Amino acid sequence: MSFPQFRRVFFARAISSAGSYMQIVAATWYVYSLTGSATAVGVLSALALGPAIVGSPIGGALMDRYDPRRLAIVLSVCQAVPAALLAILEVIGDLDVPTLYLLTFAGAIPFSLNQPVVTLIAPYTVPVEFRQTAVARTSMVYNITRLLGAVVGGFVVQAVGVGVAFAVNALSYAAVAVVLSVTHLVSDVRRGGSKGSLNVLSGVRAGWGQQFLRLVAVGVMVFFTLVAPVEQLMPTVAQEHGMTASAVGILVGAIGVGALLANPLVGPRNSSPFHRRRLMATGLLLAAVGMVLLAVTPQHGMLIDVGGAVLIGFGWEFVFVGGQSTVAVEVSPDIRGRIMGLFFVLVTATTALGALLVGFLITQWGLMPTFLTLAGVVTAAAVVLIVRNRLTPMIDRDPAVAS
Repeated sequence: MSFPQFRRVFFARAISSAGSYMQIVAATWYVYSLTGSATAVGVLSALALGPAIVGSPIGGALMDRYDPRRLAIVLSVCQAVPAALLAILEVIGDLDVPTLYLLTFAGAIPFSLNQPVVTLIAPYTVPVEFRQTAVARTSMVYNITRLLGAVVGGFVVQAVGVGVAFAVNALSYAAVAVVLSVTHLVSDVRRGGSKGSLNVLSGVRAGWGQQFLRLVAVGVMVFFTLVAPVEQLMPTVAQEHGMTASAVGILVGAIGVGALLANPLVGPRNSSPFHRRRLMATGLLLAAVGMVLLAVTPQHGMLIDVGGAVLIGFGWEFVFVGGQSTVAVEVSPDIRGRIMGLFFVLVTATTALGALLVGFLITQWGLMPTFLTLAGVVTAAAVVLIVRNRLTPMIDRDPAVAS
């Protein structure tokens, strides 16, 4: 926080994240109030998330070719336009569900392109040795604003209507564009004019050829396929354990609390390549313990469930920040944007597929056998990550050895 460039980007990202969650609450509430259909809300979510599967790697490839700061400014303005149109149409009374779908999808396209770009902007405002801490701090503000933004969004919708929430989100994107226009990146970041490749597959091939990225990919895939869907399936946990619907919010919030508590532990003390991989393995182990607690909780054992959810939050932060930091620090600048784009595709796609898989297994086997089995698989993956990390040559563990 001692770097002025980072402070500006940090607070701009906080405002933007809060605005995004305000719009999520407003849009889902608006659709459900008009249709009374959970399916209609699911369609809205699919339209909001779907473009990321294709857009994130393309955005990363664009970042490898063009100036990331200018690219982020243009894409932020493009995100503001659909949100502003939503606000205007709601105020004049012309906002219907199909139009909301259309503008949500229109805003999701630049959002998906911009996601890997803005993720790397914050660490690019500080020297290399501070980049993992920069990633950790931006992750912290994301966890805070996803809680506060949703709560504030609910009150805003209740008090003054959804149009104000849409307008705030539009202004938040504009604020990011303004902040980036006066922000300068560090010297090792490409300034533009590069003729780098837009071929996403070339980034995949280059990344998969590096062992440390394969280890990170395995850790991220395991976590977001087998653990992250627990957040979406918390209603099943609450019902199984004899708790009311209000407990779902508490348990989901406990995951966020765990992530916030874990954030100070992912800073400078875990900034070497070897420690980053060990951090991810530790996150998998903590998440496995959390799933075991959720599996064996007796009826009305709320405190045990909360403890399990907090441990999953710890694991979430360790794996997510460890993976992001690896890309931001260790990947070559020539392919860094594409790899970050693929990182977000990996997170998004595996979470979606994992929700289907875990939900199916719970239906077939029941909650306890499913969670215990998944915890075993996650533990095995953590052990593999630890062993492979120790076998990595010392020159790959710490840049100081190479120098």
